[in-house]
Amino acid sequence: MGAQQTYEWAINYPDAVARAAPIAGTAKGTAHNCLLVESFIEAINSDPAWDGGWYKDAQDVHRGLRRHARLFVLSGLTPTFFNQGIWKKVGFSSVDDFVTGFSESHFVQQDPNDLILLLSKWKDYDASRIAGGDLTHALSRIKAKTFVIAIEEDGFFPLADIAAEQKRVPDSALKLVSSSWGHLALFGFDPVYNEFIDAYLKELLAQT
Repeated sequence: MGAQQTYEWAINYPDAVARAAPIAGTAKGTAHNCLLVESFIEAINSDPAWDGGWYKDAQDVHRGLRRHARLFVLSGLTPTFFNQGIWKKVGFSSVDDFVTGFSESHFVQQDPNDLILLLSKWKDYDASRIAGGDLTHALSRIKAKTFVIAIEEDGFFPLADIAAEQKRVPDSALKLVSSSWGHLALFGFDPVYNEFIDAYLKELLAQT
């Protein structure tokens, strides 16, 4: 939720934040984004062991966590990532091996209620609350020199959604990164993505 937190600070404390770089995220969830996150939550609580959140052991809900893990990588990564076998570059032998070893192993260790809380925070965040629901007014409060960074292939936060918000941020620039990892380039496995992010942040920090 890094981009959300960046917007939160820049909007609520405009005199304290000199530079801001929300990366691959929005200041308010779109209808599409909210529906996507709801599907992640439903995947978890579809497991009978979830028991309305009253499970005895988090590991009992592993089926729901695995369903969530599969949906997460399906939308978080790009078709190119799967179809061109980019998973091989990080040491996996097949798509199933990648999904099991990368995504399922990451999420199955987590507490379902904790994860649902994080997902709900993602879904419900709305920076416009400070301005009575007026997102344009909320974003206009930002005084920081701002680079709004978008991943062109992002399935979680599409470029069009990020660009629409960036236009409302004073003294801001839209910076683009391309990665077959889609939104999950934020995991840091794509060296080209990392180089672009480092360059943008150095450029932003050099601004006067």
